[in-house]
Amino acid sequence: MRSRTLSAAIVVALVAAAVVLFVVLRDDDGNGDDAETATTTPSLEEERAKDKRTKPKPKVPTIVVEGGQPAAGVVELDYSRGELIRFDVESDVAEEVHVHGYEVIKDVEPGKVAKFGFPAEIEGGFEVELEGSHTQIAALTVEPG
Repeated sequence: MRSRTLSAAIVVALVAAAVVLFVVLRDDDGNGDDAETATTTPSLEEERAKDKRTKPKPKVPTIVVEGGQPAAGVVELDYSRGELIRFDVESDVAEEVHVHGYEVIKDVEPGKVAKFGFPAEIEGGFEVELEGSHTQIAALTVEPG
């Protein structure tokens, strides 16, 4: 008789514990739409938009030319294939800036900025020079992506 009473007490305790857990763990409105517990997978567009908001834009290197020479020496520009190669050139002399290998050529005028932006599609090392004076102002390296 004593073991039956003990067994009944254990069953009652387990049922009570289950009821308490159910009440504590269930949704407030019971329909499963609680915003705090709902999980969704963001779309690729949402992830990209979030990345644009949270990641600072990379600083665009500026090559300064003074007296026909790179003020800071030959600037190292390192990129991986698939990235966007970006840099600016400011010069106190009028010149033509040539990115060898990519065959990108732009004029730079005193007091103005020549902005460069093109995809890193060719791997290797390339010279960026003032074409008229044959002065190297940057060394561009594109590594495998």
